[in-house]
Amino acid sequence: MSEETCIECKERPVDVKKRGLCYACYQRLRKGTGLTPIYVAIANNREFHFVKSYFTHNNWTHTPAVFYLGKTKYTPDFYDGERNVFIEVSGSRQAYHQNKAKYELFKKTFPKIKLEIRTPDGELLSKDTNGIIEWDNIQLKII
Repeated sequence: MSEETCIECKERPVDVKKRGLCYACYQRLRKGTGLTPIYVAIANNREFHFVKSYFTHNNWTHTPAVFYLGKTKYTPDFYDGERNVFIEVSGSRQAYHQNKAKYELFKKTFPKIKLEIRTPDGELLSKDTNGIIEWDNIQLKII
């Protein structure tokens, strides 16, 4: 079995598995110096996993804009410049349902702006004609 190497320096073995970094690169991350901007900007493990598994290009932005929705505001997780679409990464069914009203308000307030809601693996949460959202092969009825 081969040992994992650091995703930053690609030389030393991984010491901090949560980040995929060796100890030296992890220390640079904690101090905020010397790492590729993606590792500094994305501290959330779910979003970091999404970037590694989804994007095949560099034309994307993390937390690209703030949209005001009346008394509340909403910041999508990513903007994909290749496809001209905002992407929200929802980490769990519970997180999706807690924010579902905000997503719907966004789509109603800004109907010409594309928003996709995806899992941390990059899978699109798709809505079929029966109003069912698929989440990791578990179907949830929208009420």
